[in-house]
Amino acid sequence: MAGDKDDASTDIEKNVKAFAKDISTAATKVLSDSADKKKKSKDKKDSKKDADPPEITFVLDNNPVTKSRTPAEQAAEVADGKSWVCWGAHMADKARHVVMKVDDKVSWEPKKVFGDDFAEFKKQWASAMKSNSLKNAAGGDGWNDTDSFHLELADSKISHTDERVTACFEEYVRLTREKGKGKNDNFEKDYASKLKPSLSVILCARHNRRQGGVLCRAERTKWTATWPSWLRSRRSWLSFF
Repeated sequence: MAGDKDDASTDIEKNVKAFAKDISTAATKVLSDSADKKKKSKDKKDSKKDADPPEITFVLDNNPVTKSRTPAEQAAEVADGKSWVCWGAHMADKARHVVMKVDDKVSWEPKKVFGDDFAEFKKQWASAMKSNSLKNAAGGDGWNDTDSFHLELADSKISHTDERVTACFEEYVRLTREKGKGKNDNFEKDYASKLKPSLSVILCARHNRRQGGVLCRAERTKWTATWPSWLRSRRSWLSFF
């Protein structure tokens, strides 16, 4: 069932639940088939009994942060280094995450769980994604090493010119410049030009509050400044930018 912020018109949860069912069956079979092959090739003199392969289950992640996100929530994820853009599919309520369980215990290490069978598991993952019309975190096909358990609908990221993107950038600046959150260095490097207008808006407002007057005016595309005569020879406030 969709949450308060979720868009019931999207098929994302239906698709991801179907995907989870398909990949659970396929993943368990990968390990089972591998175990059978090892048994057949095992030296008959070796009487040591091999452990049964585990049951692999994937389920929809019900953590609210993995569902639809407001611009503020997306900004918090970026600041925490858990997301890398301000236009992600979660903001359009077209992305979800899955959780992997190994014999009913949550695991975040698929490469370790599948070992030599990891390549085959990834083939099955790609097949299940395709049959359920899903894309990875980069909007592409198949396994994604960066955000592996993220799944989204095709063409689901919002436009870079959407007002929600601007709101996300401005909230990120507020969190990292005013609220003590750490900076996401990769995000700031990759999107420096897009971040600059938001920095101007937020930092200009902060400067005005500190100085007790409107000495700086900023818009999302530019900023200008005025200052009284007593400040003309002391422009140290520019360091805020």
